[in-house]
Amino acid sequence: MFLLNLPINIKEQAAIERRRSEEKKRLSRIFNVKYRTIGIDKASLDEQVKERQYMKNLEKQRNDAFDREMINNDFKKILLEQEELFQKRQYAQELNNYRQLYQKPEHAKEWDLNDPNRLKQLTPIRINDNDSRLGPSSGQIFVGEDLQASRRKKLQQEQLKNDFNLQIINKTKKNREEYLANLLYDYKQMELYERSNKFQQIENECHRAIELATRNYNEILAHEARIRAHEQKTRQTEEQLAEIANTAFSDMLTENSKNLLDARSHIIVDRWKGMSQDQLDDIRHQQLIQISECQKIKNNEKCFDETWKQYLNAIAKQGTIIEQQIEEDKRQYNHCLANENKNLAKIQREREDYLNTILYRSAPTAAFYQQFNSTSR
Repeated sequence: MFLLNLPINIKEQAAIERRRSEEKKRLSRIFNVKYRTIGIDKASLDEQVKERQYMKNLEKQRNDAFDREMINNDFKKILLEQEELFQKRQYAQELNNYRQLYQKPEHAKEWDLNDPNRLKQLTPIRINDNDSRLGPSSGQIFVGEDLQASRRKKLQQEQLKNDFNLQIINKTKKNREEYLANLLYDYKQMELYERSNKFQQIENECHRAIELATRNYNEILAHEARIRAHEQKTRQTEEQLAEIANTAFSDMLTENSKNLLDARSHIIVDRWKGMSQDQLDDIRHQQLIQISECQKIKNNEKCFDETWKQYLNAIAKQGTIIEQQIEEDKRQYNHCLANENKNLAKIQREREDYLNTILYRSAPTAAFYQQFNSTSR
């Protein structure tokens, strides 16, 4: 007998349970189409994505805080710089105001040495030649000194003014004389122009008279030339008519049979263009021979065409017979092929009936398909 109440091995039982749980997990992974297709742990990936997104958001918040702090610092720096610049400007303004009020140049001890108008404010060393301050050793009076320069310049200016006025008067007078001379010249030119116009008119009238006389003379010459041409044309016409009449009634065109032979009893060809009766009969005989030969050639061609036409008709009939034979053979072949297809279709139907009614009588149920993929092994 077998002992059935043996104590249970805890380790073995734990190992069995562990294997069972792993098998269940394995089955869940195998039969999970999505997990099997992806091939990774989607939950872990989702968790990683969330952590990464959280870190990105945290980093973004940190950067935004730094940016705001940087902007505030820059703004404070700008305010401090503006305040410092304002204080510097105010200090410089106050310094300039103090210097302008209490540190003027004239308040300095050395102003008498640095005054630019110092020499202008001093008394001149020499006023005139009778100055009592000038002594023998003053060195202010010299021989040849021009003390009347201002008066002399004034006189020179007055003289220059008078000369200038005199030049103006002379120039005005000269311009007046030139104007009168030009006016007289214009009048003279107008008179000459009128005289030249009169001469031109007289010359034009002479030219017109000469042209009229020349035209009349040319017309007379042209009339005489036309008369001479008409007379010459009339004479030429009469000569041509006479020549035509002489030619028409000459022995050459009339073929006068009286004077046909020369001294050697030969026909003069420029008087007789005809032929003798024997020559005409010979030509007619040759023409009849040529006509008969042409008729023979036409008859031969007609016979050849008839023969060729009969040959073509025979070939066409033979081709029609051959085509009919080919159609008949094709019809018989199609009939045999149709019978063969019917036999094959009958055999196929019998085989399908055998397979469906005899060989495969029992159809598989759902339990048959459920036995597959039930384990992972």
